[in-house]
Amino acid sequence: MLPLFSVKGVYRCMHEKQSIAELIEKHNRGVLSATEKEAFFQLFERDDLDPEVESYLWQNYQQQAETTVWPEEFRELFAARMAKRIIRSSQPIRSLPSRKTHWWRYAAAVLLIFAGSVAFLLTTKQPSPTDITVRSVVLPGTNGAVLTLADGTQVVLDSLGNGVVASQQGAKVVLKNGLLEYQNTGNPTEASYNTLNIPRGRQFRLTLPDGSRVWLNAASSIKYPTAFAGKERMVEVNGEAFFEVEKDAAKPFIVKVNNSTAIEVLGTSFNVNTYEQEDMIKTTLVEGAISMKTDSDRQILKPGQQAQLQAGRSMKIVSNINISQVTAWKNGYFDFNDADLPVMMRQLERWYDIQVVYEGKVPDVTFKGKMDRNVQLADMVGFLKSFGIKASMQERRLIISGS
Repeated sequence: MLPLFSVKGVYRCMHEKQSIAELIEKHNRGVLSATEKEAFFQLFERDDLDPEVESYLWQNYQQQAETTVWPEEFRELFAARMAKRIIRSSQPIRSLPSRKTHWWRYAAAVLLIFAGSVAFLLTTKQPSPTDITVRSVVLPGTNGAVLTLADGTQVVLDSLGNGVVASQQGAKVVLKNGLLEYQNTGNPTEASYNTLNIPRGRQFRLTLPDGSRVWLNAASSIKYPTAFAGKERMVEVNGEAFFEVEKDAAKPFIVKVNNSTAIEVLGTSFNVNTYEQEDMIKTTLVEGAISMKTDSDRQILKPGQQAQLQAGRSMKIVSNINISQVTAWKNGYFDFNDADLPVMMRQLERWYDIQVVYEGKVPDVTFKGKMDRNVQLADMVGFLKSFGIKASMQERRLIISGS
């Protein structure tokens, strides 16, 4: 026999699910009274809904959306409900647009998206064959890199265990729990350079010979000496990287991001994004101070500022940058707040190692929300489809169909 509180809980859950079904059915027939409508709306405002009841809400939404033209106010209720989950687990987001806006433009604002959230919501719907294929093939990125030594030898680090990877002039290269670090063994007679390449679908961490730490995002690379023997510490970066630089006033730290741009620091932390697919190079200062230098300009950044470099234009400095959004990738999640669909898709391409193809007009949608980078692509595709964005997978191609 179940304890009394469990019986009450089961009865309450069954009663709420029955009430939801009855209210939805009445609403669709146009016979919902003002009192019943108010009760239904209040149900969506509650924070103590049983998980099974909340899952039932999602299931009903999917079933109704597939078979009928769901009322606009239901879509708003569902979007608001999911937005509340984001607010409880994250930070406040702006209010949803008015009812005049086409519903899927703002329903995508609830792209939920914390660890397990998407997977939990989608468990009420049986996966389609396409979803099953995506789950088995397109997994989220993981740790991995290819190290190219000074003599051209390449070492794949994805599956290597802890230990010494190589010994070179002035340093031992050691792998420790997914972190590559350099241990000085003496004074090198000449510069010896290594390159660390991070393929799409991978990420990696590196400790440079001076103790500076680097996080590298997917589709990125860094070239550096095995020992900083000269008057400066210079590295070259492509893609996206986050630096925590050790202070050394006698040896400024310089990051080259292209043939005409350099970032000079003494000791600080900053993010640099140089992806060719993006329309500009962005350098964001978290703490300390850095100097951005081009052939024609030089600017000093303060914490919270971002330097933006676009081909053929002068350097632009933007203040009050959302640091947590810029560094979200380093901390294990995507931050899609105020991102349009192409911006979001370019991040997914790099992380899931897929190709995004647009058929027809690109949907005009702006997202608000965060997503754990461990979410499987099948969950993302299913969520987009549930909100009216036509998305499908063909092997490693994500196809977005517009109107």
